[in-house]
Amino acid sequence: MLRRRWSAETKARILEESLAPGANVSAVARAHHVSPQQVFAWRRKAIRSGEIVVLTRGSEAKAQSFAPVEVAHENGARTSGLEIVIGDATIRVGSDVAPALLTEAIRAVRAA
Repeated sequence: MLRRRWSAETKARILEESLAPGANVSAVARAHHVSPQQVFAWRRKAIRSGEIVVLTRGSEAKAQSFAPVEVAHENGARTSGLEIVIGDATIRVGSDVAPALLTEAIRAVRAA
């Protein structure tokens, strides 16, 4: 049986839809003819690689929430960074940023 190949852009679009507030992963997966398990696997991979940052609210947070994902390529160029907009503040980091440092930066912006 042949495996389907999904482009990075298609995966990013599907992930973006699945991470929208109130989105149902199974419904998003069905709409794109993908299994929900595949979408969850893409999520795990994106989190591990730093493409998606998991944000929690304080140490008392029980559930994790995901930052909105925006797919934007200028002139087809791929970047290895991340841009997070919180209110009027924008945090831009490279792919090599330490997760702990990014977490502290987000907390500082939210507290300001």
